[in-house]
Amino acid sequence: MTNRLFKVQDLLHKEIALLLIKDIQNPIIKSVTISEVKVSKDLRYSEIYFTSLSKDNEKISIELNKASGFIRKQLSKSIHLKRLPSIRFTYDDTAERSERIENILKSDSEI
Repeated sequence: MTNRLFKVQDLLHKEIALLLIKDIQNPIIKSVTISEVKVSKDLRYSEIYFTSLSKDNEKISIELNKASGFIRKQLSKSIHLKRLPSIRFTYDDTAERSERIENILKSDSEI
């Protein structure tokens, strides 16, 4: 990946996290943490990965994707890019998968 792509990802990560804290009034979304941002090479699409302490991740994902238009509009005011990528939110299940793998490894070592 190019240095510019890393900078855009980092900038989007910071700005979206800030927007979720300050501007979003939905109580379901307040418990969300942005874990990673991936932007396509042509800067047209972005995948925003989030985690939450809430167990209702599907509902949070739906609410975030509903708010993506508003978030993108707010980003266009603070980020000056030729092309602002479209935004799609996805739940980051990395922690759950790693815990599952760890439990499998523990159960195999006990045998």
